[in-house]
Amino acid sequence: MSTLSTDRLLAESAEAGRECGPCTVCCTVLAETELKKPMRCACEHVRSSGCGIYATRPRACSDFHCLWLRGALPAEEQFRPDQLGVLFDGYRPKGADKLRLVALEAWAGAFDAPTARDMIDGIAGDHELELSRRDGSWQTRGPACTASAVTEST
Repeated sequence: MSTLSTDRLLAESAEAGRECGPCTVCCTVLAETELKKPMRCACEHVRSSGCGIYATRPRACSDFHCLWLRGALPAEEQFRPDQLGVLFDGYRPKGADKLRLVALEAWAGAFDAPTARDMIDGIAGDHELELSRRDGSWQTRGPACTASAVTEST
């Protein structure tokens, strides 16, 4: 059974009451072209209290909302990316009809922790989910998929 609130999967804003706070997982796992930050590398503006340029961050950063922030995942902070070790995102690629769900591992082994594993299994039980491991490998899980790993070419 999925743990996703499907009505919030493509929300363009944070759900009321949810904030990034000290979480900077998107700042470490996502690429950001304006800042010339590659994927899986920490942004130079990451601070222990959160993003050091939060008020003036690039538009790509301010427009991004992970599934926890959007309200598609349970509200408890244990599911926030910096606590879970996994950033979940969902989007519809340009020109595509199909929704793409991805899970990006914040640190090596995060996918194997019980809470993260349960969340991944729950989502993959109902939806195709692409897993991006910290080492750069990818795996697709879901009801119609076999668990096959593919190495990213970057």
